[in-house]
Amino acid sequence: MPSIRDLIGCSQYLTLTGTHLVALQQSIPILLRYGATGEFSAEVDAARVSVFRPGPTPRGDVAHLVSQALGSPIDLPPLDQALVPDDKVVIALDRDTPGAAEVVAGIWSYLERRDIDPTNVTILQPVAVGAKTPVDPRSLLPISVQQAVAWKVHDPLKEDCCGYLATTTKGEPIYLAKELVEADFVLPVGATSYDPLLGYRGTNSVIYPGLSNIEALRKTIGQGHLELSPREERPLRQLVDEIAWLMGVQFCVQVVASDSGGVLEVLAGSTDAVFKRSRQKLDDNWLVTMPERVETVVVAVSTDVSGHGWNQIGRAVATARQLVKRGGRIVILSELEEQPGDGLSLLRREEYPEDCLQPLRDESPVDLIPATQIVNAASWARILLLSRHPPELVEELFIYPLEDSTEVTRILESSRTCAILGGAQHTFGIVE
Repeated sequence: MPSIRDLIGCSQYLTLTGTHLVALQQSIPILLRYGATGEFSAEVDAARVSVFRPGPTPRGDVAHLVSQALGSPIDLPPLDQALVPDDKVVIALDRDTPGAAEVVAGIWSYLERRDIDPTNVTILQPVAVGAKTPVDPRSLLPISVQQAVAWKVHDPLKEDCCGYLATTTKGEPIYLAKELVEADFVLPVGATSYDPLLGYRGTNSVIYPGLSNIEALRKTIGQGHLELSPREERPLRQLVDEIAWLMGVQFCVQVVASDSGGVLEVLAGSTDAVFKRSRQKLDDNWLVTMPERVETVVVAVSTDVSGHGWNQIGRAVATARQLVKRGGRIVILSELEEQPGDGLSLLRREEYPEDCLQPLRDESPVDLIPATQIVNAASWARILLLSRHPPELVEELFIYPLEDSTEVTRILESSRTCAILGGAQHTFGIVE
């Protein structure tokens, strides 16, 4: 494996240092935050920067955003007008929802107006194999309401966890969590985001397959669609929307994430209209388009609602893979400490990245998607990672370890063209 010094391009760096004062006159100040506490700053020659996209700043008025969204829903009357006092209400809350506690508190204010008994309200979250138990989303409710509202994480392995909903147009029987099947009103709540299998995650995707049975989860395991953009049709997305239609779901709440696990926007109302508008908001802030590929892509991975692990690294690497030239460099800024899962550990026993794809398909480990994203990127470009892992572990994953952020500065100074992205796990990259 070449040394970091070789990858940086030492001779070119020395030439650039000699013209440092000239470069500074046409430079861009770069500030990126990564992990929970990491910061990277540099001055980069503007002529070499194709894109610098820091993540949008979190909003500090999340409760106001929620109140505003629920008070003026898109294409529907306010939430309380869709309910009757005896309704059994299920809030289907996606695990990766920024500002979840504020959203739940805002929803409760409307349920309370309609005299909904808190004992008739259930917050139901999807399963996530290997993930930590999410933070209790009831924390901002009044104490008496917290004690009355049920909060459950769906367990697809539990006996009789699901009930029959209906059969799809393709003849597929659909089973969902009994709480959903037996509810009078189901309210999907989640984050609109890019997803390798769905194109866009959001609205109805909280319901299926995460709130279905184990067979549904197994059938929807996949490695993503590298060649498709988010807006192109996906069979799974079509199935998800058909299931919501069979359920009669009409009202939803969606959050668009900012950098560092914060909230950028909250939307509520008709599922179709909210999904369309939240996708546009996501694209306006997180979609990266460039006219051509660049030599180096630097991606900063921040801690978000789901944490700071290989899932976040994989999504950032997938974006960089779309933007970097073949044989170029993908530089990842992180404070990663999470140990590799079964899929990533599989990489450690193969000689070349491309040799890993078939074993990953055959074994379908829990971390299939991030492992595949890293394999695809390592087959295309050189990946360099700043993390808290020992160098020998990183090298076994077809990745070059970085010692500190000063090496990133030298890499940028030696690059003829580059793209620099903050909050990169939220992004999607397209070369037009």
